Amino acid sequence: MVIVLAAIARPLRARSSSAKRRAGRHAPSPPLAGRSIDGDCRSCQNRSMSTALATATQPIARELHSALLALDPARFDDTKRAELAARLAGVRDRFTALLESADRDAVAERLAALAEVLRAKLPDPNAARERWMRLRDELQPSYEALVVALRDHAVHVPSLRPTNYVRNVFHVVNALGVVALVELVPMPIVRWIASGAFALVVFLESIRRLSPRANAVIMKVFGAVAHPYEHYRVNSGTWYVAALFVLAWLGRADVGAAAVAVLGLADPAASLVGRRFGRTKLLHGRTLEGSATFVLVGFAAAIAVFRAFHPELGWSVTLAGAAAAALAGAIAEALSRRVDDNFSIPVIAAAAAWGVLTVL
Repeated sequence: MVIVLAAIARPLRARSSSAKRRAGRHAPSPPLAGRSIDGDCRSCQNRSMSTALATATQPIARELHSALLALDPARFDDTKRAELAARLAGVRDRFTALLESADRDAVAERLAALAEVLRAKLPDPNAARERWMRLRDELQPSYEALVVALRDHAVHVPSLRPTNYVRNVFHVVNALGVVALVELVPMPIVRWIASGAFALVVFLESIRRLSPRANAVIMKVFGAVAHPYEHYRVNSGTWYVAALFVLAWLGRADVGAAAVAVLGLADPAASLVGRRFGRTKLLHGRTLEGSATFVLVGFAAAIAVFRAFHPELGWSVTLAGAAAAALAGAIAEALSRRVDDNFSIPVIAAAAAWGVLTVL
């Protein structure tokens, strides 16, 4: 997906740079005395100061990320409201202190926005739960905007993947619909549908990058099921459709449907259990409890698909294929960073199941 978008953008950059080179061949070089050395020095100095601000912001942003995790509906602890209020007030004060000596740049603007939300909306510790959740909803977009601004200075802080029950239900319903499509519609037609959907999402992603206004409209349409960070990155739905495109051209309905079921049922189950009950930390914010849930639910989902639509496989092959899909999907979910797990989980789960079914 990223390669396709890069291929769209690269010719535009190439044409622009070529035009500049052609113009440069015919334009006279400016005299040495006319060059602004002082301007270049000021630009370098401003960039250095911005990077210093971004670096100083990193630990405070990580503290805010931790506080936002505590504000997640699945984790919110009524007995620790006073502690959480003190943490958020501390973040606000540290942001404010940084701004006193900072020049106005993208990072400073994001810090100011967050500090203002915390100054105006931080509730009393005894306030109703709904006010705390409203604060969370207002902080999340500003936090993700800060993540993007810091990334421009090679300063990295984690994005948010908050609990979203509407998204979880959408995941399940969508997966069941795709399983029915793959199993009940002839594969040549499925390939055409997947190809058309893939072309559509590539077009929408291109529009999002060319027009901030179009991006805002598209993200508003899908706001109920989107994570905050998706305003600034390739949408998870795009990765999902890309995975369906790959699975459709793989040509096997059994492993494709099983892989989609693993993603659609196991992933939301793992996220819910991991956020609510996860204690044993694994890689990249995953937990042992969440990953174990993924394997169990994915195993059951794959078995259900194989038995419902492919009983000819027999129990031994069904169990082996389902186990391979569930385990591979759980590993992909735990290790995915740069590639969205809505792509990596179904593709790797399908590859594992295909390998087992081919051997057996």
